[in-house]
Amino acid sequence: MKKVFVLGSINADLVMQADRMPMTGESLKGSGFFINQGGKGANQAVACKKLGCEKVLFMGAVGSDTFGKDLVSSLASYGVETDAVAVKDGHSGVCIILLDKSQNDNVLVVDAGANDRVSFDDFEGYLDAHAEAGDLLVTQLEVNLDAVKQCLRKAKQKGMYTVLNPAPAVKIGKDFLENVDLIVLNETESELMTGIAVDGESAAEQVYTYFAACGVGETLITLGAKGCYYLDGSLTYCPAEKVKAVDTTSAGDTFIGALAMRKASGHTVASSLAFAAKCSAITVSRIGASSAIPTLDEVIGPH
Repeated sequence: MKKVFVLGSINADLVMQADRMPMTGESLKGSGFFINQGGKGANQAVACKKLGCEKVLFMGAVGSDTFGKDLVSSLASYGVETDAVAVKDGHSGVCIILLDKSQNDNVLVVDAGANDRVSFDDFEGYLDAHAEAGDLLVTQLEVNLDAVKQCLRKAKQKGMYTVLNPAPAVKIGKDFLENVDLIVLNETESELMTGIAVDGESAAEQVYTYFAACGVGETLITLGAKGCYYLDGSLTYCPAEKVKAVDTTSAGDTFIGALAMRKASGHTVASSLAFAAKCSAITVSRIGASSAIPTLDEVIGPH
């Protein structure tokens, strides 16, 4: 099995439930408060590890606060390697999550903290020392963008397979995209980046054409409860599994982590879609971020 390197964010998620979303200026009684390890990068790394990847190596940064120590310990407790997690002066990334029980939806407010101060210098030597041709790099846009761009370039130079989840969506140039093998994004991110509303197969093919012109070989568009489109010259549609959703916070991160694990195991992306969809369905049926992600046994049963 190939190694999976994840460059991304790691946050302390402060989670609370309410019967509905408050109006401006209103105070509501909440319940179920807990603190959970989150951040897109950390969630994807944990998903990849919990779902069976032998070696997952995380690159990122935490603050010099108490949250920072706890976040690194939490990530390591799942078996993710944390030697390339830098400690920056100041506070760690923090995300406040309010879950609306009436709508099974959520709102998030994020202070990136140390994630904004991740530098390519923090992990370049680590990548050089440990990454090999055929290994995977998974990254997003929740950390310093220059570090992401340089990391993608270095990974391609080393012959790695690169996965970009452009979230939160921002306009990025071809110098980013030309080093991406697989881009995984949702409908909103796709429209923000390409100007194309994904309302069917024809629109999905237009999105693929847009990214292919930038050098991206594979495009995967997630559609929430409607499933996903995967395109690599031909189009594959995979429906979502029907489940009662209680917290969608880590659905996309679980999906990407599942795909990375399967790819590292030698499977194609197309043949891994149903597995990733099942993993996401289990995640959204639970409250939490990394803690809600299933293990491989929970997905496929004892083996």
